[in-house]
Amino acid sequence: MRVLLIEMILILFIGSASSAMAQSAEAGWNEAGVRIGIQANNKSSEYIHQYDAFAVYGLPWEWHNSSWWRVTPNVNFSLGVLSSAKETGFIGSVGPALVLNSQGSGWTADLGINANVMNRRHFGNRDFGSILQFGAYAGINYRFNNGLKIGYRLQHISNGHIFYPNGTPNPGLDTHIIGTSYVF
Repeated sequence: MRVLLIEMILILFIGSASSAMAQSAEAGWNEAGVRIGIQANNKSSEYIHQYDAFAVYGLPWEWHNSSWWRVTPNVNFSLGVLSSAKETGFIGSVGPALVLNSQGSGWTADLGINANVMNRRHFGNRDFGSILQFGAYAGINYRFNNGLKIGYRLQHISNGHIFYPNGTPNPGLDTHIIGTSYVF
């Protein structure tokens, strides 16, 4: 349900941005950093942490309106680990995002969806139902003049019963994530 809500927000975001002035933007790698996350809810007796390194590839479009609010699309890539009290395993993700910012301000907001792959479906006593997970997130960031960026995001991953029958476990995972990166 949460993934569907964020997907709808992204569609509305794209629709409203398409009516604004479209412009060409420079495509390419524009950010790299690290993040750490802690479980936001306690659906099991074990807490899961997430640690990852990430990179952002900016796409060659941007939309802005007359008040200089801009929406820029990008693709996010990450490699990391999920860790419970008993086990640690790989998680990788890739997916599109939209970033909203105002020219001259260091504040940005981002919304994104992603596909996640884990090397196992069980972490401790939690069964994620599959190694393929879908994710969605919303975040807020601040970029300093020297290129350093700090941020927070609330992220949800689950298998969503999209490729798996309703009897498949789908506990999902909500995490509070903080990160730091360098914007090129």
